[in-house]
Amino acid sequence: MQNFENDIDDLIGKYLAGEASPEESAFIQQWLLTGEANQKYFDQLRTIFEKASTVQPLQEFDTDAAWQRLKSKLKNDDQKVRSLPQPQTGFSFLKIAASIIIVFGVGFFFYKLSSNRSADVEVVADQKTKGDTLPDGSRVFLNKKTKLEYAYDKKKKTHKVKLRGEAYFNIHHEDDKKFLVETEGIYIRDIGTTFNVTAYPESNTVEVVVVEGEVEFFTDNNPGIRLKANGKGVYDKTTKTFSIEQPENNTLAYKTKFFSFSDSDLGAVVAELNNVYEKKIVINDALKTCRLTVSFNEETIEEIAAVLAETLNLTVKEKANEIVLEGQGCETP
Repeated sequence: MQNFENDIDDLIGKYLAGEASPEESAFIQQWLLTGEANQKYFDQLRTIFEKASTVQPLQEFDTDAAWQRLKSKLKNDDQKVRSLPQPQTGFSFLKIAASIIIVFGVGFFFYKLSSNRSADVEVVADQKTKGDTLPDGSRVFLNKKTKLEYAYDKKKKTHKVKLRGEAYFNIHHEDDKKFLVETEGIYIRDIGTTFNVTAYPESNTVEVVVVEGEVEFFTDNNPGIRLKANGKGVYDKTTKTFSIEQPENNTLAYKTKFFSFSDSDLGAVVAELNNVYEKKIVINDALKTCRLTVSFNEETIEEIAAVLAETLNLTVKEKANEIVLEGQGCETP
């Protein structure tokens, strides 16, 4: 059997057109069995070939005249080519046409693939948190009631995210790539980093906490601030000012399910837990001032409630979507 590997596109064109010899057909069938990539490539070309064959031409073309014009043009070029063979009837012209279709089709396929990668993408987390990977390879984790819209500006070479809610970003950094988060005209520009943005429309502030790397935090009219690892920036929507603060312990608890409380009152502890877990803990006013130091790491809300009850000598009553903690309260010092 001849080695047809170097002419695989032309050979597939013949095969799809039904013009392949028995030996050529046998080669194609054997080639398809040698790897999944070959089958995938063949399927792509077959799709292109089938779509091309269904196109209804709007006008007829004189292929012989076109060939003569091409031949004449090449003769006048300062190239080594001096003559071209007259096209034969049958498959010769079909081979040329099929090759053009394949080359155009493959180019169009990769163009569409590229376009899809830069197309707008929307990620929404409603009642539950959600993790996803953006088309540029960056990973995001959305808190509840969050909407994220991603788009790539080819002209500016900028990956841009519009955020409404809270999200954790782990940026797939490239030196020639810009990554920008925008919320209500406030911007966070990545400088190779991992960071969290809290930007709920009903809140008067936008908060950014940097886990690794650096970010620029600014608006169109304010150069803003630069934040490094373990830094927190706050933008006040009313005063239109930026400030730097100390990050709270449990900023990322909605993602990590890790909580750390130090001499915290039970009311604040329960509030933070209820912001993360679907099932809520309910306590009465007498228990809200009880103080405790405790940490939790990926425990269920039922396990957490049991620890709180054991620590403060409380009773636990479970309902459909609630866990009720009851007790006599705590003495204030």
